[in-house]
Amino acid sequence: MKPGRYHTNDLQVSPVGRFLSAALLLVAAAASLGSTNQMRYDPALASRPSSPVPAGPKDWFEDVTAKAGLSFVHFFPHHRIANILLSNGAGGAVLDLDNDGLMDIFLLDWAPLPGVTSPHKNTSRHSNRLFRNLGGGRFEDVTDRSGLGDTGFSHAATAGDFDNDGYTDLCVASVGRKHLFRNRGDGSFVNVTERCGVSDTGTGIAAVFFDADNDGWLDLFVANYLSYKPEAESEQNPGAYPGPLAYPGEANRFFRNRGDGTFVDATHQAGLHVPGHRAMAVTAFDCDWDGDTDLYICNDDTPNMLWINDGRGHFTDVAVSTGVAFNSIGEAPGSMNAAVADVNGDGLMDLFITRLGYGSLYVRDPRGHYEDRMWASGLGRLTQAFVGWGGVFLDFDNDGDPDLATANGSAFVLDGTRTLLMENLGDGRFADASLKAGAVFQHRICGRGNAALDFDNDGRQDLLLTALADRPYLLRNRCPAPHHWLKLRLQGSRSNRNGYGARITLTAGAVERRAEALCPTGFLFQGDARVHFGLGPSTRVDQLRIQWPSGTTQVLRDIAADQILLVREPHS
Repeated sequence: MKPGRYHTNDLQVSPVGRFLSAALLLVAAAASLGSTNQMRYDPALASRPSSPVPAGPKDWFEDVTAKAGLSFVHFFPHHRIANILLSNGAGGAVLDLDNDGLMDIFLLDWAPLPGVTSPHKNTSRHSNRLFRNLGGGRFEDVTDRSGLGDTGFSHAATAGDFDNDGYTDLCVASVGRKHLFRNRGDGSFVNVTERCGVSDTGTGIAAVFFDADNDGWLDLFVANYLSYKPEAESEQNPGAYPGPLAYPGEANRFFRNRGDGTFVDATHQAGLHVPGHRAMAVTAFDCDWDGDTDLYICNDDTPNMLWINDGRGHFTDVAVSTGVAFNSIGEAPGSMNAAVADVNGDGLMDLFITRLGYGSLYVRDPRGHYEDRMWASGLGRLTQAFVGWGGVFLDFDNDGDPDLATANGSAFVLDGTRTLLMENLGDGRFADASLKAGAVFQHRICGRGNAALDFDNDGRQDLLLTALADRPYLLRNRCPAPHHWLKLRLQGSRSNRNGYGARITLTAGAVERRAEALCPTGFLFQGDARVHFGLGPSTRVDQLRIQWPSGTTQVLRDIAADQILLVREPHS
C-alpha cells in the first residue's frame, strides 16, 4: 500500500477491514516519521553514505562494509521521495562469478529518468557495480572490466547459468528495459538481451531463473510493476504522490529457454498472462514438493498469486483457495517480498510476506492450505510498527531452525528505521534478537533489499542490506553459538547446472530437515544460492537425499559437518 490514492473496491474488503488498514497505515507512518506529521526532506540525507557503525565486543553482527571495500552509494536523483518509483529502491545479486568458491556482490544503481527524477546539478553517481571477493574479507571493484556498468534506472537482479556452460549469468530488471548478461568465464559479461530474445520494455522490478518444465534449461520470469504517469495526482492527499492503483498495472513476462541460447516468450502459453496486477517480487519454489517449480508473486495493492506448475510448465493460480492471496484481515495491501522456509520443522515450506501493512506468516498444512500465523508466531507484534521491504530467512546461530531478518524503511521520507533480527524459538514462534545482534540493528537505515550470504565461508550466514540514498550494509555474523553446519554447492548434469529445484532431505540423528535449492530472490535482491543447513550439536550427517529436477535421486551417507560440499548430479 502506498500513500495517496488507495482504492479497495476491487478487493472486496469489508468496511471493518478498510478501517483497520487505514489505522495501520497511520501507525506505520508514525513509526517511520517519529514526531513528523508531514513529508519533509533534509538535503543532507540524499545520497550521502552513513558512517561505519562500530560493533560492541558482544555484538553478533559487525558492519564491515568499509573494511571489506564495498565503496558504493545508492544515487537518489531527487530532493525527496516525490513519486512511487522513487520509493522502491535498488538491490542486486550475490553470485560466484569466477567459480572460485567465494561469493561476489553485484549492486544496482539508478540513473536520471525523465518525469521521475530531478537530480541536483553537480550530483555524481556510480553505475551498477560488481565487487569480486578476494577472500580474507576483502572485495575488489571489477566493474570496468566486467562490462556490467550499465547506467539505467535499475531495480533488481537475478543470477543463473542459463546456457549451462558452467558460469553464472545475470539478468537485470530496470525501468523500460531488461538486460541479460552472459558470463564469458574470464571475468567479463556480454549483453545478449536482443540475441537471446528476452527484451521487454516494461517497468521491471524483479526477475527469477527457474526450470519450469525440468528440461535441464533455466527459464526466465520477469515481474513488471506499473506504467508510471508523471501527471497523475493524489485525490486524497494533494502534494503527496498517488498510490499504485492510480497507474495501469503491467503484465509479467515468462521466457522459455529453447536450449540453444535463445528464449521464446511463452507467457500466454504457460497461463501466466494476467494484466492488471502490479508485481513487486517473484519467488520460485516447489510449493507442494511434487518435483516441479511453482511461483509466488507479491503484488502492490492487488491480491498476491500462487501459480502451481502442472509439471509441464503450465500454471494455475490457487492463491485464494489456499489462503495466500490476502492478509489475515482479508485485505491485499502492498506486498513487497516472500521468503521461503520450514519455520516449524514439519517438512512443509512456509511463506513470510513483508508488507506496507500487516505482513503474513503463511504456515502450510498437509492438505496444502495455509494459515496466517503472523500474530500467533509473535511476528505481528514485532513488526507492526515498521514498513517491511526485504525479508530473508537465515539460520544465524546454526541451531537448525530458520530465523528472520527484515529491512525496514519509510515509503514517504528518507528518515531511517531499525532493521529487525528475529530468532526462531524452534517451533515457529519468534522473539526479537535485535539487541543481541548489535549496534547496527539499532542504527536508523532507510532499508530496502536484503539477502543472506556467507561471504567469508566460515559457516555463519551473514547479511547484506541495500538502502535508499545510502551505502549498502555488509554485516558479518560473529554469533558465538557453538553449533555445526553443512553447506551444499550443487552442480547439475541432466538437470540445470545450478541445480535450482533440487529437493534435499537431511537426516542427522533423530532430526530430519528439508530444504530446496532455490534461485533465492527477495525484494530487489538475490542471495547466496548455496543450500545451508544449521546442524546444532550434530558433528555428522547420517544421510543426505537429493531429488534432482531431472528425476534422479542421489543419496550420500556419513558426511562430516562444518564443510562446503560440492555435490555433482550423477549422469545416469
